[in-house]
Amino acid sequence: MSSRSLVFGFLFCIGFFFKCLIGCGSLRADEPVDLIAVLRLSGESIDRSGLEGMLETNTPINAFGGLSAIDYTGSDNRYIALSDRGAGDGAASFPCRFHTLRLVVDPLQHTIGFQFEKTTMLRDQQGRSMTGSLDRLKGWNEPGRCPSYDPEGVRCLGNDTLVISDEYGPYIDLFGIDGSHRKSFQLPTTFPLSERRTVPFTEGAFTNRGFEGVALSSDRKTIIGAMQGPLVQDGRIEKSKCIGLWTRWLVIDIETGKTKQLAYPMDDETTGVSEVLSVDANRYLVLERDSTSGDMAKIKKIYLADVSSASDVTAVASIRDGLPRGSAGIQKRLLIDLLDPKYGFKGPETPEKPEGITWGPSLPDGRRLLMLCFDNDFNPANPTIFAAFAVKL
Repeated sequence: MSSRSLVFGFLFCIGFFFKCLIGCGSLRADEPVDLIAVLRLSGESIDRSGLEGMLETNTPINAFGGLSAIDYTGSDNRYIALSDRGAGDGAASFPCRFHTLRLVVDPLQHTIGFQFEKTTMLRDQQGRSMTGSLDRLKGWNEPGRCPSYDPEGVRCLGNDTLVISDEYGPYIDLFGIDGSHRKSFQLPTTFPLSERRTVPFTEGAFTNRGFEGVALSSDRKTIIGAMQGPLVQDGRIEKSKCIGLWTRWLVIDIETGKTKQLAYPMDDETTGVSEVLSVDANRYLVLERDSTSGDMAKIKKIYLADVSSASDVTAVASIRDGLPRGSAGIQKRLLIDLLDPKYGFKGPETPEKPEGITWGPSLPDGRRLLMLCFDNDFNPANPTIFAAFAVKL
Protein backbone atom coordinates (compact mmCIF):
# COMPACT_ATOMS: atom_id res chain seq x y z
CA MET A 1 0.00 0.00 0.00
CA SER A 2 1.36 3.43 -0.96
CA SER A 3 2.08 6.10 1.63
CA ARG A 4 -0.68 8.23 0.08
CA SER A 5 -3.21 5.46 0.62
CA LEU A 6 -2.12 5.09 4.21
CA VAL A 7 -2.59 8.83 4.80
CA PHE A 8 -6.05 8.82 3.22
CA GLY A 9 -7.00 5.73 5.21
CA PHE A 10 -5.83 7.35 8.44
CA LEU A 11 -7.77 10.54 7.73
CA PHE A 12 -10.88 8.55 6.85
CA CYS A 13 -10.72 6.68 10.16
CA ILE A 14 -10.24 9.90 12.12
CA GLY A 15 -13.19 11.50 10.34
CA PHE A 16 -15.36 8.47 10.93
CA PHE A 17 -14.40 8.47 14.65
CA PHE A 18 -15.41 12.11 15.12
CA LYS A 19 -18.61 11.61 13.13
CA CYS A 20 -19.59 8.78 15.45
CA LEU A 21 -18.61 10.82 18.50
CA ILE A 22 -20.78 13.72 17.39
CA GLY A 23 -23.69 11.41 16.70
CA CYS A 24 -23.60 9.66 20.08
CA GLY A 25 -25.75 11.77 22.34
CA SER A 26 -24.10 15.16 21.88
CA LEU A 27 -25.91 18.29 20.75
CA ARG A 28 -26.05 19.46 17.16
CA ALA A 29 -25.61 23.21 16.79
CA ASP A 30 -27.41 23.13 13.41
CA GLU A 31 -30.63 21.94 15.04
CA PRO A 32 -33.12 24.75 15.86
CA VAL A 33 -34.16 23.05 19.13
CA ASP A 34 -32.49 20.38 21.28
CA LEU A 35 -33.48 19.08 24.68
CA ILE A 36 -30.30 19.22 26.77
CA ALA A 37 -31.35 17.87 30.14
CA VAL A 38 -34.24 17.33 32.56
CA LEU A 39 -34.08 17.61 36.35
CA ARG A 40 -36.78 16.08 38.55
CA LEU A 41 -36.94 16.98 42.24
CA SER A 42 -39.04 15.13 44.77
CA GLY A 43 -42.52 16.54 45.35
CA GLU A 44 -41.76 16.20 49.07
CA SER A 45 -38.91 18.75 48.93
CA ILE A 46 -38.96 21.62 51.39
CA ASP A 47 -37.90 25.22 50.83
CA ARG A 48 -35.69 27.61 52.80
CA SER A 49 -38.49 29.62 54.41
CA GLY A 50 -37.81 28.20 57.86
CA LEU A 51 -41.57 27.89 58.45
CA GLU A 52 -43.01 24.91 60.29
CA GLY A 53 -46.41 23.29 60.50
CA MET A 54 -49.26 22.29 58.20
CA LEU A 55 -51.78 24.29 56.21
CA GLU A 56 -55.54 23.86 55.96
CA THR A 57 -54.95 21.51 53.00
CA ASN A 58 -52.79 19.22 55.15
CA THR A 59 -49.72 20.22 53.17
CA PRO A 60 -46.50 21.44 54.80
CA ILE A 61 -46.24 25.22 55.01
CA ASN A 62 -42.61 24.94 53.86
CA ALA A 63 -43.31 22.73 50.83
CA PHE A 64 -41.20 23.52 47.76
CA GLY A 65 -43.28 23.35 44.61
CA GLY A 66 -46.09 24.99 42.72
CA LEU A 67 -43.58 26.78 40.49
CA SER A 68 -45.49 29.14 38.24
CA ALA A 69 -42.58 31.14 36.81
CA ILE A 70 -38.81 31.37 36.50
CA ASP A 71 -36.40 34.11 35.47
CA TYR A 72 -32.63 34.33 35.09
CA THR A 73 -31.01 37.01 37.23
CA GLY A 74 -28.26 37.57 34.66
CA SER A 75 -25.28 36.21 36.59
CA ASP A 76 -23.73 33.14 38.16
CA ASN A 77 -26.39 30.66 36.92
CA ARG A 78 -28.77 32.17 39.49
CA TYR A 79 -32.53 32.11 38.91
CA ILE A 80 -35.66 33.38 40.64
CA ALA A 81 -38.40 30.73 40.81
CA LEU A 82 -41.89 31.82 41.87
CA SER A 83 -44.36 29.62 43.75
CA ASP A 84 -48.05 30.23 43.17
CA ARG A 85 -50.89 30.49 45.71
CA GLY A 86 -50.38 27.03 47.21
CA ALA A 87 -52.22 23.72 47.28
CA GLY A 88 -55.98 23.39 46.96
CA ASP A 89 -56.70 26.17 44.44
CA GLY A 90 -56.75 28.92 47.04
CA ALA A 91 -58.03 26.79 49.92
CA ALA A 92 -54.83 27.32 51.93
CA SER A 93 -53.49 30.46 53.58
CA PHE A 94 -50.16 29.67 51.94
CA PRO A 95 -47.69 32.53 52.51
CA CYS A 96 -46.58 33.59 49.02
CA ARG A 97 -42.87 33.40 48.23
CA PHE A 98 -40.12 33.14 45.64
CA HIS A 99 -36.90 31.15 45.67
CA THR A 100 -33.33 31.90 44.62
CA LEU A 101 -31.76 28.88 42.93
CA ARG A 102 -28.58 28.04 41.04
CA LEU A 103 -29.19 25.85 38.01
CA VAL A 104 -26.01 24.86 36.20
CA VAL A 105 -26.60 23.25 32.81
CA ASP A 106 -23.90 20.96 31.40
CA PRO A 107 -24.67 20.35 27.69
CA LEU A 108 -22.00 17.65 27.40
CA GLN A 109 -23.08 15.62 30.41
CA HIS A 110 -26.79 16.40 29.83
CA THR A 111 -27.28 17.40 33.45
CA ILE A 112 -28.75 20.27 35.44
CA GLY A 113 -26.96 20.96 38.71
CA PHE A 114 -29.26 22.28 41.45
CA GLN A 115 -28.43 24.43 44.46
CA PHE A 116 -31.10 25.97 46.71
CA GLU A 117 -29.93 29.34 48.05
CA LYS A 118 -32.88 30.97 49.80
CA THR A 119 -36.63 31.57 50.02
CA THR A 120 -38.07 35.10 50.24
CA MET A 121 -41.58 35.85 51.47
CA LEU A 122 -43.87 38.40 49.79
CA ARG A 123 -45.30 41.22 51.94
CA ASP A 124 -47.70 44.03 51.14
CA GLN A 125 -47.00 47.71 51.81
CA GLN A 126 -48.31 47.33 55.37
CA GLY A 127 -45.83 44.53 56.00
CA ARG A 128 -48.52 41.82 56.03
CA SER A 129 -47.81 38.42 54.56
CA MET A 130 -49.42 37.97 51.17
CA THR A 131 -51.20 34.60 51.09
CA GLY A 132 -53.08 32.50 48.60
CA SER A 133 -56.29 32.46 50.62
CA LEU A 134 -59.28 32.76 48.30
CA ASP A 135 -61.71 32.86 51.23
CA ARG A 136 -59.96 35.93 52.59
CA LEU A 137 -60.24 37.64 49.22
CA LYS A 138 -63.94 36.87 48.84
CA GLY A 139 -64.70 38.12 52.34
CA TRP A 140 -62.53 41.23 52.18
CA ASN A 141 -64.41 44.42 53.10
CA GLU A 142 -61.65 46.56 54.58
CA PRO A 143 -60.22 49.72 52.98
CA GLY A 144 -57.34 49.16 50.60
CA ARG A 145 -56.13 46.13 48.77
CA CYS A 146 -56.58 42.62 50.15
CA PRO A 147 -53.26 40.83 50.73
CA SER A 148 -54.55 37.65 49.06
CA TYR A 149 -52.32 36.91 46.10
CA ASP A 150 -51.88 34.41 43.29
CA PRO A 151 -48.42 35.12 41.83
CA GLU A 152 -48.04 33.66 38.34
CA GLY A 153 -45.25 35.45 36.45
CA VAL A 154 -41.90 36.98 37.43
CA ARG A 155 -39.18 39.00 35.69
CA CYS A 156 -36.05 40.61 37.10
CA LEU A 157 -36.01 44.38 36.51
CA GLY A 158 -32.60 45.68 37.52
CA ASN A 159 -30.65 44.39 40.49
CA ASP A 160 -33.21 44.89 43.22
CA THR A 161 -36.66 44.88 41.60
CA LEU A 162 -39.01 42.12 40.44
CA VAL A 163 -42.06 42.39 38.21
CA ILE A 164 -44.74 39.94 39.36
CA SER A 165 -48.13 39.28 37.80
CA ASP A 166 -51.10 38.33 39.98
CA GLU A 167 -54.03 36.31 38.73
CA TYR A 168 -56.45 37.23 41.53
CA GLY A 169 -56.72 40.98 41.05
CA PRO A 170 -55.53 40.85 38.43
CA TYR A 171 -52.45 43.03 39.07
CA ILE A 172 -49.03 43.83 37.66
CA ASP A 173 -46.76 44.68 40.61
CA LEU A 174 -43.22 45.71 41.44
CA PHE A 175 -41.52 44.08 44.43
CA GLY A 176 -38.14 44.59 45.99
CA ILE A 177 -35.73 41.66 45.97
CA ASP A 178 -36.43 41.53 49.71
CA GLY A 179 -40.07 40.62 48.97
CA SER A 180 -41.61 44.01 49.84
CA HIS A 181 -44.39 45.35 47.62
CA ARG A 182 -43.50 48.70 46.02
CA LYS A 183 -45.99 49.57 43.32
CA SER A 184 -49.02 48.41 41.36
CA PHE A 185 -49.58 49.61 37.81
CA GLN A 186 -52.94 51.16 36.99
CA LEU A 187 -54.91 48.83 34.73
CA PRO A 188 -57.61 49.72 32.20
CA THR A 189 -61.11 49.65 33.72
CA THR A 190 -62.05 46.68 31.53
CA PHE A 191 -59.52 44.33 33.22
CA PRO A 192 -60.36 44.09 36.98
CA LEU A 193 -62.12 40.97 38.26
CA SER A 194 -65.56 40.55 36.68
CA GLU A 195 -67.30 38.90 39.64
CA ARG A 196 -66.64 41.87 41.93
CA ARG A 197 -68.38 44.39 39.68
CA THR A 198 -71.74 45.97 40.41
CA VAL A 199 -73.16 43.85 37.60
CA PRO A 200 -71.00 40.71 37.74
CA PHE A 201 -69.65 38.86 34.72
CA THR A 202 -70.28 41.57 32.17
CA GLU A 203 -66.65 42.54 31.59
CA GLY A 204 -63.25 42.05 33.18
CA ALA A 205 -61.08 39.09 34.10
CA PHE A 206 -62.83 35.81 34.82
CA THR A 207 -61.94 34.03 38.06
CA ASN A 208 -58.59 32.21 37.81
CA ARG A 209 -58.02 33.50 34.26
CA GLY A 210 -56.17 36.71 35.03
CA PHE A 211 -52.55 37.67 34.38
CA GLU A 212 -50.70 34.39 33.99
CA GLY A 213 -47.61 35.47 32.05
CA VAL A 214 -45.37 38.51 32.19
CA ALA A 215 -42.45 39.68 30.07
CA LEU A 216 -40.08 42.60 29.79
CA SER A 217 -39.49 44.05 26.34
CA SER A 218 -35.98 43.65 24.98
CA ASP A 219 -35.22 47.34 25.75
CA ARG A 220 -36.66 46.78 29.27
CA LYS A 221 -38.88 49.85 28.95
CA THR A 222 -42.22 48.06 28.85
CA ILE A 223 -43.96 45.24 30.68
CA ILE A 224 -46.17 42.79 28.81
CA GLY A 225 -48.88 41.11 30.88
CA ALA A 226 -50.57 38.14 29.20
CA MET A 227 -54.04 37.10 30.32
CA GLN A 228 -54.41 33.36 30.68
CA GLY A 229 -57.72 33.39 28.85
CA PRO A 230 -60.27 35.79 27.40
CA LEU A 231 -61.77 38.63 29.33
CA VAL A 232 -65.50 38.08 29.92
CA GLN A 233 -66.36 40.51 27.12
CA ASP A 234 -64.08 38.57 24.75
CA GLY A 235 -65.41 35.07 25.46
CA ARG A 236 -68.47 33.25 26.68
CA ILE A 237 -69.27 31.60 30.00
CA GLU A 238 -70.10 27.92 29.92
CA LYS A 239 -70.14 25.47 32.86
CA SER A 240 -68.51 28.01 35.19
CA LYS A 241 -65.69 28.69 32.73
CA CYS A 242 -64.96 31.58 30.39
CA ILE A 243 -63.80 30.23 27.05
CA GLY A 244 -62.87 31.76 23.72
CA LEU A 245 -60.26 31.95 21.00
CA TRP A 246 -58.73 35.35 21.77
CA THR A 247 -56.94 36.71 24.79
CA ARG A 248 -55.36 40.11 25.42
CA TRP A 249 -51.84 41.24 26.19
CA LEU A 250 -51.48 44.48 28.13
CA VAL A 251 -48.37 46.47 27.22
CA ILE A 252 -47.37 48.94 29.96
CA ASP A 253 -44.83 51.73 29.61
CA ILE A 254 -42.87 51.48 32.86
CA GLU A 255 -42.03 55.18 33.07
CA THR A 256 -45.38 56.72 32.09
CA GLY A 257 -47.83 53.93 32.92
CA LYS A 258 -49.49 54.31 29.51
CA THR A 259 -50.91 51.11 28.08
CA LYS A 260 -51.99 49.46 24.86
CA GLN A 261 -53.59 46.10 24.16
CA LEU A 262 -52.76 43.38 21.66
CA ALA A 263 -54.86 40.37 20.66
CA TYR A 264 -53.36 36.88 20.83
CA PRO A 265 -55.06 33.95 19.02
CA MET A 266 -55.12 30.72 21.02
CA ASP A 267 -54.97 27.20 19.61
CA ASP A 268 -58.51 26.39 20.64
CA GLU A 269 -60.95 26.99 23.48
CA THR A 270 -59.25 24.40 25.73
CA THR A 271 -55.94 26.24 26.02
CA GLY A 272 -54.57 29.13 28.01
CA VAL A 273 -51.39 31.19 28.03
CA SER A 274 -49.00 30.17 30.81
CA GLU A 275 -46.04 32.45 30.06
CA VAL A 276 -44.57 34.98 27.65
CA LEU A 277 -40.87 35.77 27.16
CA SER A 278 -39.14 38.43 25.07
CA VAL A 279 -36.88 37.31 22.21
CA ASP A 280 -36.13 40.67 20.58
CA ALA A 281 -37.88 43.94 19.77
CA ASN A 282 -40.88 42.31 18.08
CA ARG A 283 -40.81 38.61 18.95
CA TYR A 284 -41.87 36.68 22.04
CA LEU A 285 -42.04 33.08 23.10
CA VAL A 286 -45.49 32.04 24.30
CA LEU A 287 -46.12 28.94 26.42
CA GLU A 288 -49.62 27.71 25.66
CA ARG A 289 -51.22 24.58 27.10
CA ASP A 290 -54.38 22.70 27.89
CA SER A 291 -55.34 21.65 31.44
CA THR A 292 -54.96 17.89 31.15
CA SER A 293 -52.21 15.44 32.07
CA GLY A 294 -51.12 11.92 31.14
CA ASP A 295 -52.47 10.40 27.96
CA MET A 296 -55.28 12.98 27.86
CA ALA A 297 -52.83 15.85 27.29
CA LYS A 298 -53.03 17.28 23.77
CA ILE A 299 -51.48 20.75 23.74
CA LYS A 300 -48.27 21.77 25.53
CA LYS A 301 -46.56 24.09 23.08
CA ILE A 302 -44.12 26.99 22.87
CA TYR A 303 -44.85 29.41 20.05
CA LEU A 304 -42.71 32.11 18.48
CA ALA A 305 -45.01 35.13 18.31
CA ASP A 306 -44.48 38.32 16.30
CA VAL A 307 -46.14 41.58 17.37
CA SER A 308 -44.70 43.81 14.65
CA SER A 309 -47.97 44.06 12.71
CA ALA A 310 -50.39 43.64 15.63
CA SER A 311 -53.01 46.37 16.08
CA ASP A 312 -53.76 48.17 19.32
CA VAL A 313 -57.20 46.83 20.27
CA THR A 314 -57.73 49.03 23.34
CA ALA A 315 -60.76 50.68 21.76
CA VAL A 316 -62.28 47.37 20.63
CA ALA A 317 -65.02 46.54 23.13
CA SER A 318 -65.09 42.84 22.32
CA ILE A 319 -63.00 40.44 20.27
CA ARG A 320 -65.29 37.49 20.98
CA ASP A 321 -66.07 37.11 17.27
CA GLY A 322 -62.63 38.11 16.02
CA LEU A 323 -60.94 41.38 15.17
CA PRO A 324 -62.53 44.28 13.31
CA ARG A 325 -61.84 44.65 9.62
CA GLY A 326 -58.45 46.25 9.11
CA SER A 327 -57.08 45.07 12.47
CA ALA A 328 -54.42 42.41 12.94
CA GLY A 329 -53.65 40.09 15.80
CA ILE A 330 -50.33 38.73 17.00
CA GLN A 331 -48.83 36.26 14.53
CA LYS A 332 -47.43 32.96 15.81
CA ARG A 333 -45.70 29.81 14.62
CA LEU A 334 -44.82 26.65 16.49
CA LEU A 335 -41.31 26.43 17.93
CA ILE A 336 -41.46 23.54 20.43
CA ASP A 337 -44.13 20.88 20.83
CA LEU A 338 -43.42 19.55 24.30
CA LEU A 339 -45.50 16.47 23.50
CA ASP A 340 -43.22 15.47 20.64
CA PRO A 341 -42.12 11.96 21.71
CA LYS A 342 -38.45 12.85 21.23
CA TYR A 343 -38.57 15.04 24.36
CA GLY A 344 -39.87 12.28 26.62
CA PHE A 345 -42.79 14.16 28.21
CA LYS A 346 -45.60 12.46 26.26
CA GLY A 347 -47.39 9.47 27.79
CA PRO A 348 -49.06 8.38 31.01
CA GLU A 349 -46.74 10.60 33.08
CA THR A 350 -47.21 13.77 31.02
CA PRO A 351 -47.24 16.68 33.50
CA GLU A 352 -50.21 19.00 33.29
CA LYS A 353 -48.51 22.31 33.88
CA PRO A 354 -45.42 23.56 32.09
CA GLU A 355 -45.64 27.04 33.57
CA GLY A 356 -42.44 29.12 33.37
CA ILE A 357 -39.82 29.90 30.73
CA THR A 358 -36.69 32.04 30.76
CA TRP A 359 -33.47 32.52 28.86
CA GLY A 360 -30.33 31.42 30.68
CA PRO A 361 -26.63 32.00 29.97
CA SER A 362 -25.55 31.52 26.34
CA LEU A 363 -24.41 28.04 25.40
CA PRO A 364 -20.88 27.30 24.10
CA ASP A 365 -22.17 26.58 20.57
CA GLY A 366 -23.84 30.02 20.35
CA ARG A 367 -27.40 28.86 20.80
CA ARG A 368 -29.61 30.23 23.55
CA LEU A 369 -30.40 28.29 26.69
CA LEU A 370 -34.14 28.10 27.37
CA MET A 371 -35.12 26.94 30.86
CA LEU A 372 -38.60 25.62 31.72
CA CYS A 373 -40.20 24.88 35.06
CA PHE A 374 -43.27 22.74 35.71
CA ASP A 375 -45.88 23.32 38.41
CA ASN A 376 -46.54 20.17 40.48
CA ASP A 377 -49.51 21.76 42.33
CA PHE A 378 -47.76 20.96 45.62
CA ASN A 379 -48.70 17.32 45.12
CA PRO A 380 -46.01 15.26 46.90
CA ALA A 381 -46.52 12.49 44.34
CA ASN A 382 -45.57 14.82 41.46
CA PRO A 383 -41.97 15.94 40.96
CA THR A 384 -40.94 19.53 40.40
CA ILE A 385 -39.40 19.50 36.93
CA PHE A 386 -36.83 21.74 35.24
CA ALA A 387 -35.97 21.27 31.56
CA ALA A 388 -33.16 22.87 29.56
CA PHE A 389 -33.40 23.40 25.78
CA ALA A 390 -30.87 24.72 23.27
CA VAL A 391 -32.65 27.08 20.87
CA LYS A 392 -31.50 28.67 17.62
CA LEU A 393 -33.63 31.55 16.35
